[in-house]
Amino acid sequence: MNILAVIPARHASSRFPGKPLALVAGVPMIQRVYIRVQDAQACQKVVVATDDERIAEAVRLFGGEVVMTSDKCPNGTVRCHEAAEQLEAKGEEFQAVLNIQGDEPFVHPEQIEQLADMLRNPEAAVVTLAKSMPADPEIESPHRVKVVRNMSGRALMFSRSPLPHGDGPWLQHVGLYGFTRTALEALVQLSPTPLEQREKLEQLRWLDHGWRIDVGTTPHLTPSVDTPDDLAAIEALIDAGKLGA
Repeated sequence: MNILAVIPARHASSRFPGKPLALVAGVPMIQRVYIRVQDAQACQKVVVATDDERIAEAVRLFGGEVVMTSDKCPNGTVRCHEAAEQLEAKGEEFQAVLNIQGDEPFVHPEQIEQLADMLRNPEAAVVTLAKSMPADPEIESPHRVKVVRNMSGRALMFSRSPLPHGDGPWLQHVGLYGFTRTALEALVQLSPTPLEQREKLEQLRWLDHGWRIDVGTTPHLTPSVDTPDDLAAIEALIDAGKLGA
């Protein structure tokens, strides 16, 4: 199975403009993500998909591959699809595409390999990951997306609200995705749904339209960067020796 890993990256961000180029322990964030995806050795090709020449130039400087995409892409899924289409127009072929967020500087190579393995299941179409979390107040945070699975490991619901109700462990969604090429082609054609718009979670669109999402569990929960404060917290962890640089 030929797998394409796409790292969508935008320079424009209301909460953190230029985030992909922010330095994490002296290394651009986008470079950290790229190297970790390459380290997994699960994908035949790794590219950054961006609409910004500043990001593209930074990627070229460290030897990465860039696909320039439209500045009209409404989300990372559409950007991944556009990157795949451009590469296929040049004669390349892929059976699956991974969407690896550009604000995950400590994404674990095992997570990439796990997504690739899940896609080798002939029944899989869309796959993602979650980590089991102990009962704690963090379940209340809307920034921690919760997922509930059925007994077969398929997603029943994603929400920013506490799920499930009651005391006990819960699953925190890890925002990495894998798609078969056929599934990705179909997903970008779907119209938004009220539940997706209410929760501001794109994956609910897929569930609402009847798509199955397989959710694997991972022992790794790596910090992502949404704001400058997140970056400062990561730098503090690195300085304290609690996070590898």
